Amino acid sequence: MSAIYPDLSIVVVMILVWSLYFVLKKSFFDPINQILLQRDSEIAGAQQEAKDKLAQADQKSRAYQDALKAARLESYRQQETLRAEASKHRFETLAETRHQAEKIVQAAKEEIEGQVVTAKRTLESEVHSIADGIVKTILR
Repeated sequence: MSAIYPDLSIVVVMILVWSLYFVLKKSFFDPINQILLQRDSEIAGAQQEAKDKLAQADQKSRAYQDALKAARLESYRQQETLRAEASKHRFETLAETRHQAEKIVQAAKEEIEGQVVTAKRTLESEVHSIADGIVKTILR
């Protein structure tokens, strides 16, 4: 068996490979890695900003919904108040109208009773003359 002796060309190739590695690392891989890291950090920042804006939009949406709900409740409360006032006014108007109608009916009854009394007096005063006229008519 013969022993293999490394010659100087292997050392030169290894030096060239190492020098090529360091040159490529400094001029190519480090800038690319730096760009990739920067891009990742920008993407992460943009994602975080999007999450923050989404949370803000969610919060504003909830605030809007709460304000809308409060406005609806206030509107319903005002409607109920107006309905109660209208019902009260209607009841008062109805009671007043009923009272006026009762006054009118009472006045009409009193007027009719007065007319009845007057008619009775008139008839009583004329009864004798009518009776005399009937008797004379029958006797003829």
